Amino acid sequence: MPRPERPLQPEGGLIAEFAQELRLLREKAGSPKYLQMARRTGRSRTALAEAAGGDHVPSWDTVKAFVEACGDAPETWLPRWERVRDLARESRAAAPASSELPKVPTSSQQVNDFPDDVTILLRLWQEQRNQARQSENQRAVLSALIVAACAAAGVASVVVQPAAIQGFLAAVVVVFGAAGALTCHKYYERHQMHMSEAQHLRQQIDQLRRHLDIERGWADTRRQHAGRYLLVYRLRLHHLWVFVHLVLAVVGVVLLAWVASKR
Repeated sequence: MPRPERPLQPEGGLIAEFAQELRLLREKAGSPKYLQMARRTGRSRTALAEAAGGDHVPSWDTVKAFVEACGDAPETWLPRWERVRDLARESRAAAPASSELPKVPTSSQQVNDFPDDVTILLRLWQEQRNQARQSENQRAVLSALIVAACAAAGVASVVVQPAAIQGFLAAVVVVFGAAGALTCHKYYERHQMHMSEAQHLRQQIDQLRRHLDIERGWADTRRQHAGRYLLVYRLRLHHLWVFVHLVLAVVGVVLLAWVASKR
C-alpha cells in the first residue's frame, strides 16, 4: 500500500492549492506510484513528489511530466502553472518590504525544513547520483557472478568426460557471456540516464549560484585530469566490462567447437 502524502500547509496559499490540484489529478488517474510515473516520463521520482509537496513552485518540465503521467493534457495546466509562478515571484519581490522578518533555522533545526531552490536541486542531484551508483553496484555484482560461473563451467567442460555434458557446459559459457555483455550495456544506459539528469541539475545550481563557478571549475578539473592520464582517460570501464563478457562468450564458442571436433 503506498505511503500517504503529508498534509499540505494551510498557509501555503496558491502553491499549496496548485499542489492539491496535482494530487487530485493523480487520484483520478488511480494514484500511480511516483516510481511508475518517473519511469513513464523520465523525470525524477523525487521531483514529481516535490511538485505535489506544496513547498515551492515546481518547474514546468516537472509539472508537464506529472500531468502526462496521469493521462491529462499538459497545455490545459500551463496557464495555471504560469499564474502560480508569477504570483510566487511577486510575493518574493515584495518580501523585503514586509515588517515580519523571515524565519532562520536554528542550530537544532535541519536546513531541509526550510528548502530553497538550491536545497531542492541538491536533493534531486543526490538522488540521481545515488541511483547511478546503485546501477553500477548492481552491474559489478552481476558481472562478478557471471565471470565466476563462466570460469567454473569452462573448467568443468574440459575436465568432465561425457561429450554431452561438455557441450552443455560450453553452451552455458556462451549464453552467460553474451547475456552478461547485454546486461552490462543495459546497466550503463541506466547509469548514463541518471548521470545526465544529475548534470542538468548541477547546471541549474550553477545558474542560481553564478559566483561559485561550479561548471567552469568542473570543466577545468576534468581537463587537468584528462591531461594527466592521456592513455587511459578515454577508456571507459563500461567498454572494458562488455569486452570481458564478449570474450567469455567467444571462449564458450571455442569450447563448443572443440567438443564437436572430438565426436
